[in-house]
Order: sequence, then structure tokens, then C-alpha cells
Amino acid sequence: MSEIIKEKLNEEQPIPVSVEGTKKILFQMENCICKINLKNGEKGTGFFVKIPFNNNLLPVLITNNHVLNQNDIKDNSIIEISINNEIKEIKIDYERKKYSDKNIDITIIEIRPNKDGIYNYLELDEQEIYKNEKNLELEYRKKSIYILHYPKGEVNVSYGLINNIIDKRISHYCRIEEDSSGSPILSLKTFKVIGIHNVSSQNNKMNYGIFIKYIIDLFNEYNNKYKNEINIIYETNKEGYENIFGYRFVENNMNNIELIYDGQKYILFECYKLKKGENKIKLIIKNKITNLEYMFLGCKSLKNIEELKYLDTKEIKDFSRMFYECSSLSDIKGIENWNVSNGNNFSEMFYGCKSLSDIKGIENWNVSNGNNFSYMFYGCKSLSNIKGIENWNVSNGNNFSYMFCECSSLSDLKRLKNWNVSKGNNFSYMLCECSSLKDIKGLENWNVSNGNNFSYMFCGCSSLSDIKGLQSWNVSKGNNFTEMFYGCTSLSDIKGLLNWNVSDLIYEKMIDDFGFLDINIPN
Repeated sequence: MSEIIKEKLNEEQPIPVSVEGTKKILFQMENCICKINLKNGEKGTGFFVKIPFNNNLLPVLITNNHVLNQNDIKDNSIIEISINNEIKEIKIDYERKKYSDKNIDITIIEIRPNKDGIYNYLELDEQEIYKNEKNLELEYRKKSIYILHYPKGEVNVSYGLINNIIDKRISHYCRIEEDSSGSPILSLKTFKVIGIHNVSSQNNKMNYGIFIKYIIDLFNEYNNKYKNEINIIYETNKEGYENIFGYRFVENNMNNIELIYDGQKYILFECYKLKKGENKIKLIIKNKITNLEYMFLGCKSLKNIEELKYLDTKEIKDFSRMFYECSSLSDIKGIENWNVSNGNNFSEMFYGCKSLSDIKGIENWNVSNGNNFSYMFYGCKSLSNIKGIENWNVSNGNNFSYMFCECSSLSDLKRLKNWNVSKGNNFSYMLCECSSLKDIKGLENWNVSNGNNFSYMFCGCSSLSDIKGLQSWNVSKGNNFTEMFYGCTSLSDIKGLLNWNVSDLIYEKMIDDFGFLDINIPN
């Protein structure tokens, strides 16, 4: 956007936007909006956002109710959408239809990115969501806006001004064409959503939309009665007693949770006689849960945790051993948008989840308060891609021991290159038995200057052949290097450690001369 446009942002007149500026906006909003194709041949527009829900963020598709009404979104129906001329299908079931209201002309449908495709999301203007309503009318008059829409099937941008906001409805001077119902209204100043267009006048002199605060308030009011009901699926190989919660979690939350199984309500307890096959258990949260420690410890048949996205995690500090030895859990769909900003203990969270192969989606977790990450992914033998944690802020972490120990499918550490581990003091066994790991690319620039325990860190990494990148590590505070490279049978030399300020005796302890009979210890 040009400097001229920026200077005119607060002027009470339409903003002239260049062709270049329009292209830039369209590029930035790529994959954020879609054309909705109906069976009757009519079309509309929708957009993707993440709505604040239960202190977490819920990915949704928003459009008008007159675009997708009750008849279009019956259980198990299919919605066809187009994004950049690529056709996708979304299967709708009862649980995904989060809100639909013909009176305010809104339909909100939950999106499951891993199943429905990868979308980009527009940002909601949070200042508008939580704004005092008292002066809305005066504050928004003549504010500059733009609307993304699909006239004749092609994405386009219209620019204009807000005329007024009355009763949480937006009237605007912004030229709109056919098939634009459900288009997002965005502030030209913030590039964030402040409403949704729903009515065009015949002469286009005055068009109308719905203010975002109104949408969010009604959405949360509607869903509030459901937010404490969560369905969890256990899939057993045989009929019999199975853990459905960890014992410590039961002790701490005996009066906080009820469960419904086969239509009957029960007081929370540790085990239950589950049938062979799929068992759906509904959790009813009666009182606030203060920590999630041991929640599903030892639940070997826990299969699907998708509805845990409705769990309020904002105040939770302890996530330790939450999915300890949940050996049937293969993905973590459902907890991608958790608010974990108060969490400090993530130790053993996914310990022994040997079927877990995919942790992408949790890259937005704010773990900046976390100090204990020990054993977090211990024994996740199927985990091969750690893209989901590459942008984590672990700057307060001090204990990384055993974090990826026995992740035997993990072959690449490049995703960890930006981790700030400067407060880490315990790195023992961190990558022990990562037998597919061939090099340490990604760890070269780690600041381990506060580390004191490096014992067994790469022990059993039988494919590791190159450790040259460790030469810049400052291990001056290290006091335990016991068998750090024990069992690294593919490692032919340790010249990468030439600059380390340690004694010959320490070098010998690192390798314990197992498989290293021909290695020359650097002088």
C-alpha cells in the first residue's frame, strides 16, 4: 500500500487504492475467502477466521444464513466451495454447525483443516470485539473499509466508507456485485475483519452488513450451553475394563466431572467396562478444572480427542503426563488451538504415545512460560516430523532431558534451529535412541552455555555420522558428559568437539570406547 493511502486513512472520504495496492491486498488474503456453490446454481461468498471460543481459537467458515441455511446444512450433507478456482468439499455434521440464525443472517461452520484442506485465516479485529458499544455510531462514521468478494466467480476488492453503525448493523458506501453475500468487511487501516456484508441495495448507494461484535457475542451465547460437554472416543479390541482417566486426575476432579456412557450418567471414576469397538463417552465439566495432570494416563484405547478443543485451558499450569502411554493416539487434532500460555509443566505429556505420527498444528501454542519439557515426547516411535513445534518459544525451559528419547523415526532436527535453550541446564538423554538421526543440523547455533548435564544426550543414535556442527557449543559449565555418544556406531570421529574446553578423561567418558576403538581423541 502506498504512502499516500496511509496518509488518508483517517480522512472522511473514500481512499483511492492503486492497482498495485489491490494486488497486494489480494495476495495477502490468498485462500482466506471462498466461493460457495449451491445445488440450485446460486452462489455466495464465505471467509475463514478463528473465533475466540472458551479461551481458545476455533477455526470456522462464516457466511450469511441466506447463503447456507438450515436446508443446506443437514447432517452429513456436502458443501462445495471454490478457493482460487480449486473446488473443495466440506462434509457437514451436527457437531460442526456451530451457529445459524436467519434473523441476523449468519451461519458459522467449524473447519477441520487436516481433513478439509489447508486454509489461511483472516484476523478478527479484537479491539472491535471487546469495544464499548456506547460510542460506536460516532466512532465508525466515515471509517474507510474494503470488502473481499466473488463477483462472477473472481476474487475482487471494493473500497468505500462506513456510513453508520446502528443496532450493531453496518451501513456502508461500498460497491458490491452479484454473489457477494457473506463477504468479509475489513478495516483498511488494520486489514482485520470488522463485519460481514449481507444486503445490497438495488442502486448500490447504500449497502449493509453485520458488525463483528454482534456475531461473536451471539455465537458465544449460543454455544455457552454446550461448551462443557465433550465427546471422547475410546476404541477397544475386546470388551472389558479400560482406563478412561488417570488415577491422579480422578482423585483431583472427582466432583468436577460427570460422564455419560450408553445414555446413563455416572460419577467420575477411573475404569469402566467398555464394549469392543468404538465407545463414545461424554464428559460434562461441572466445575472448573485447575490442572490436566494425568488426565488420560494409561488410556491405551483413547483414539480421538478432537472435541478437547472445547476444553478451557487458559488457566491450566500443569499438562504433565496428560496423554501418558496413550498408545492408540495417532494424531492430536483438536488441541491445536489450545491456550497454554499459563502452562509451566509439559513433562511426559505425550510419553509413550507410540502411534503418534503427526504433531503439526500446535505451532501456535504459546509455551513461553514452560520450564519443564522433560520426557515430553519420550517413546513416540512413530514421530518423524516435528514441524509443529519449530516456532515454539522455549526460552524459559530449563529441563529438556529425555524430551525426544526413543523417537526412533525422527531423522531431522532442522526444525529446532530457532529454539532458544539458553536457560537449559539439563539435556541428558534428550535425543537418546533416536536411531534414524544422521546429523545434528539444526542444533549448531544452540546456546547451551548454562547446560551442566549432557549425559547420554545422543546415546544410541546409531545412524549419527556427523557432529561437526557442535564445535561452537559453549559447554564450559558442563559437569556431566557421561556416555554422551555411547552407541553412536556410525560416528567415525569426534573432531567436531575439538573446541570444547574439556579434558581427555571427559572425552573418554563421552564415548566409553564402545565402537570407537579407532577414534583419535583431539588434543
